[in-house]
Amino acid sequence: MEERDEGCARKVDGVLSVKGTVVYLNSDAVSRQGMPNAFMLQELPWLQTRFDHVLMVSYYGVADLTGAGAEDLRQIAVKGSRAAVWQAWLRAPFAPELWREFFRLVRNWKFTPRNCIKLILFTIRGQRLHLLLEKLLHTRDLSQTELYAFWMSREAYAAALSKRKHGSLRFLARGHAFDIDQERNPLNPYLMKHFIAAWADGVYMISRYSAEQYLRYMSGQAVETKMHIASLGSAGEPMEECKEPPLFATGTLRVVSCATISEIKRIPLWIDTLSLWKGTRLHWLHLGGGPDEEAVRVYAGQKLTAHQWVSYTIAGRVSHEDVLKTYEEQAFDLFVNTSRLEGVPVSIMEALRAGIPVLAPQVGGIPEIVDEEVGLLFKPEGGAASVWQALHEFVALPRDKMMEMRNNAQKRWRERYWLDTQLRLLFPCGETDQVKNGDARV
Repeated sequence: MEERDEGCARKVDGVLSVKGTVVYLNSDAVSRQGMPNAFMLQELPWLQTRFDHVLMVSYYGVADLTGAGAEDLRQIAVKGSRAAVWQAWLRAPFAPELWREFFRLVRNWKFTPRNCIKLILFTIRGQRLHLLLEKLLHTRDLSQTELYAFWMSREAYAAALSKRKHGSLRFLARGHAFDIDQERNPLNPYLMKHFIAAWADGVYMISRYSAEQYLRYMSGQAVETKMHIASLGSAGEPMEECKEPPLFATGTLRVVSCATISEIKRIPLWIDTLSLWKGTRLHWLHLGGGPDEEAVRVYAGQKLTAHQWVSYTIAGRVSHEDVLKTYEEQAFDLFVNTSRLEGVPVSIMEALRAGIPVLAPQVGGIPEIVDEEVGLLFKPEGGAASVWQALHEFVALPRDKMMEMRNNAQKRWRERYWLDTQLRLLFPCGETDQVKNGDARV
């Protein structure tokens, strides 16, 4: 094994490896039963190859994931602390940042019993994560330790508390959608966002859209110099082959969608669109289950079972590995997203990696990832007619244009949405980690 020191990092067998320890904070990193979260599983191998030690803090406890392989991650044994629970309840009422948020609620006419309870519970949970984190930091070289809060929420609050206590730590936080967007959570501006910004060394938003939402309620707080755009990215190596569009090979338009079946994803809107379809045979495959799965199955049965031109398969819950395997083994003409609200969906990134053009609404950060080079956008207020029109325009494209879109999709993924390039923005180390199409400072 060849090991060569390069200042703040070393190269081991050609892989740039950051020295020291990274602490990954994500309340949902594991379930109560120890089942790992898909977001963590996606990023963990990258972190393991670049840090000496990878530690995890979740709502249910902590774990050392250094060197953990696939078998070790089937069920993660975490170490919790009952004392941390009671200590968090005792500490929260005396937290000065809690009282600052109360003052802001009063000043902005948002001081209601419901908001107060939510803010108190948020503070208690953040304090609990902080206490768990402090136990991990007790024996570490803090000058060689980085805190990585996956959400701009209670985990970022916990990390900010430790950063305030140990100034030599590097602390960075991600901002997504639910943890930023006021429409999804009206209390977002009052959940320690100013406190987190004050102590974070870097704030990384998944899209310009999220950054703009965040800055609207961060007026007076100097965060622009700390802010960067870094999407979540999707894992895997670039796919070498761009498959032939099935429409031209078989005469059937093959469409795939991948999403949790819930109200916000608006799967019935797509079913309504398909009910209007005719002229070209179409098969739709949906990957994913969710709380509204049974209702959607019933609705699809009512609208599409006897349809002359459309067939469909609702696969239900599918593992992330099986989703990627499906894209690698099967060819699809089009990926469809009909969500009411979105950040920058990883599901779209995974479709781009497979060279699948995308049909999606002009909402959230989607226009930052989808344009005429890789797909088509529709206006969400137009309903099924708007989706149908965009679908019709896609089918009318000549074969060479579809192939161009497919090649552009893979190229865009490699340049902008490959997990490797995005994580290098969060953990840079010298010129070797400068990414041309990333680090867009706001």
